Amino acid sequence: MNATTNSKEIALRFLQAFWDGEPARGIERCAEDAQWTFQKSLRSPRYASVPDAIDWLNSALVSEFDPDSGYSVEVHNAIGEGEEAAVEYTARGKTRRGEVYENNYLVRFTVRDGRIVSVRPYFDTHYVHQRLTALQPVTEE
Repeated sequence: MNATTNSKEIALRFLQAFWDGEPARGIERCAEDAQWTFQKSLRSPRYASVPDAIDWLNSALVSEFDPDSGYSVEVHNAIGEGEEAAVEYTARGKTRRGEVYENNYLVRFTVRDGRIVSVRPYFDTHYVHQRLTALQPVTEE
């Protein structure tokens, strides 16, 4: 990887596309077989392709933000070393129910040959369940 395609920059561009509501722009930074790993407590599929994960996130969680105010993101730290990158940020917004949402996130990425191959987010899933939606458990096959 060179200075223009380092793992940190690729990870930040991917997240910015998601935050901007332009998932295709982020997905094009991923390998075809890139995998998203969800936390067990999220009541989501445990593993998903990146396009499927983004679809699930948008329909199950992002859609729960008030459409008139949306949400904002403040990046605190972003690091990259070799194939690994990590981005720490806080997302804030107002839910459709009028509740304040503020949650801290750390997302780990693995980047190979300039493409994201793995996305692993960490955050307070209990808080997500309380504020964004009453998710039903997913039955794993």
